[in-house]
Amino acid sequence: MSVHLLQTATSVLLKDPTASLGDVARAAGVGRTTLHKRYPTRTDLVRAVASEALDLIHSVAREVDFESDDALEDLMRRLVPLGPRVEFLLRFPGLERDEEVAGRIREMDRPVLDVITRLQGTRLRRDLPAWWILQTAYAGLFIAWEAISDGRLAPLDAPRFVLTTVFEGVQHVGTADRA
Repeated sequence: MSVHLLQTATSVLLKDPTASLGDVARAAGVGRTTLHKRYPTRTDLVRAVASEALDLIHSVAREVDFESDDALEDLMRRLVPLGPRVEFLLRFPGLERDEEVAGRIREMDRPVLDVITRLQGTRLRRDLPAWWILQTAYAGLFIAWEAISDGRLAPLDAPRFVLTTVFEGVQHVGTADRA
């Protein structure tokens, strides 16, 4: 029940960041008391949704060989199915002020930033900060997930769209490095 509840809470809170615990309980088909027993406050629920999202992303990231030059492609392919979770972490207001959540996000970003930095000057542009390229990839994931949920993009096509945007949109072009 907890996984279903957190998935439902993710959807409800993404649609309406001001949704109450009662709104989440109704959408999940559970009583408000049941929800309050698990998550006494809205902050507890939001933190649980963020924590579950980070746990899922971390489990996927553990399967990626970050020493490989293909690590970014592998990670994006694995993250596309987790679109709502990534979107929640990127868009939900106030998460950046929760030091525990913010710290876990920074920890999650570190190996990805290392890969991007390693690829700059060869496959990725050197004149853009690594954090910008990372945020571009995350934005691509968000857009892909939104397009999938709207029925405009097939889930199997999404990683290619994101990766094409990252590698061709910020690709190394030789002369840009000389600036």
